[in-house]
Amino acid sequence: MIIGSCGYGATGSSVLTDLLREFDDVQVYDEFEFVLAYMVDGLEDLEYHLMKQYAKNCSGDYAIERFLKKAKYYRVPFIHKPCDGNEFYRLSKEFISEIVQVEYKGVDTADIMSGNNFRDFFALASKKIFMPKVLERIAHRQVHIWPCRLMHYSIEPENFYDAARKYTGEIIKAMGADTTKPICLDQPFEGNNPTQSFPFFDDPYAVIIDRDPRDLYLSQKYTKDPNAKFYPRTNVENFVVYYRNMRRHQVPDERILRLNFEDFVYGYDATVQKVIEFLRLGEHKRPKEYFDPSRSINNTQLIRLHPDDINDIKIVERDLKEFLFPYENYPIVEFNGRPFDGAARKAFEQ
Repeated sequence: MIIGSCGYGATGSSVLTDLLREFDDVQVYDEFEFVLAYMVDGLEDLEYHLMKQYAKNCSGDYAIERFLKKAKYYRVPFIHKPCDGNEFYRLSKEFISEIVQVEYKGVDTADIMSGNNFRDFFALASKKIFMPKVLERIAHRQVHIWPCRLMHYSIEPENFYDAARKYTGEIIKAMGADTTKPICLDQPFEGNNPTQSFPFFDDPYAVIIDRDPRDLYLSQKYTKDPNAKFYPRTNVENFVVYYRNMRRHQVPDERILRLNFEDFVYGYDATVQKVIEFLRLGEHKRPKEYFDPSRSINNTQLIRLHPDDINDIKIVERDLKEFLFPYENYPIVEFNGRPFDGAARKAFEQ
């Protein structure tokens, strides 16, 4: 079983990985966001161009090129990665070799459309003039120099999904995990539509954690976490559009459990039981050792720390009312510390 601890960005999905560390029957790997399926130029993009909407061969060829280029990124030192960068790239090339049907030297129109005018001028000159009118006349044969490259032909490969599941499985093994036992990964499926990523994993289950939009807006507005810059943090109207649109068209599925971060804090016992039943977990050996609701409560009702933002919060309450957690049902609450955020769960002054 592959368990996805998933969210929408800063919505508190680490509550699940912390909770699952308190069980002996789940392996938790959350030092790296396992976004290989839905990242740009990842498995879903490859699926689209090879299996669903290929344009002759050119779109699939370039999708493979971009996929391999993205795989090289994980060879960069000092970044979070699932395993050794060279091993990751080797496994990625091995996966591509399994699904490619034909390879040959050539050049496509896309190769001279990089957007770099200087580069594209010389690439076009090489393709149209230097190779055919100079080199091939001298050599009396076809010549393949830059911008020619190894091209990849693959249209609806029958083994695509089997090879993709093998690929993710080999990466998980390279992380040191035992694939015969349940494994929890950080963000392997997108929170808004996890089933799109399910075909690339064996026995996938997703727990999606969302968060009250009032607290999410204020936490991102005032966070010190440098990774939070993907949010629209300075304009509440933009935030409302961002929050609402990302949660459209959510389809129920028996392999998906949707919970709120606040459920774990204000309804701890019932929510933990839902997780246990959904994932068929064994004994809860170390309750509250990693996830402590009495600490996480400090990350809720943040308007108490930012009364000057009341007008923005009223806009959130008006436009996103169906997403609000019913704090009014919990009138007696004890806050005993500072909010915290980031992978290190670091507390900070707001």
